[in-house]
Amino acid sequence: MSDSTRQEEVRRIIQVYGRDDVRSIMEMLERHFMVLHHRSQVLLGLSGIVITTTGFSGRLIAGTNDLAKWLIISGVALVMAAAATVCYGVLHLRWLTQHPGQEIEPWLDLTLAYRDRKTRYYRIGIVMTMIGLALYVGSIFVMLWYPLDFPGINSIR
Repeated sequence: MSDSTRQEEVRRIIQVYGRDDVRSIMEMLERHFMVLHHRSQVLLGLSGIVITTTGFSGRLIAGTNDLAKWLIISGVALVMAAAATVCYGVLHLRWLTQHPGQEIEPWLDLTLAYRDRKTRYYRIGIVMTMIGLALYVGSIFVMLWYPLDFPGINSIR
């Protein structure tokens, strides 16, 4: 978010809540951070599912051919990088009361900048997760497209 847009948001918040209702402003900001944290938990849950699924079928998928191997390794690596991005950028804590400022406008501007930084990390995590999942699903597609191209299938017959 640009500084001018953030300044407009600061003015709008103060117009709605009033300069003296810091408690309500903090509660509103806490809700913003809770939304980010809850959505980050969903991304981390998806990451866990990818890791668990890879533990069960990753070897079979990767054994199909080099393309499937590249896709599944790249997909899992990107999903894990997304999880690390979300953990580092969104889930680390700095309490609202730790933000410096005696006046409401500078404090609110600083806090909104902090929220926007976390939101950027979350968005980067979403994009990385979606690309990682697409690569992962691509590896499954390759495995299904070439069902007889993995080691050991001929020895079963």
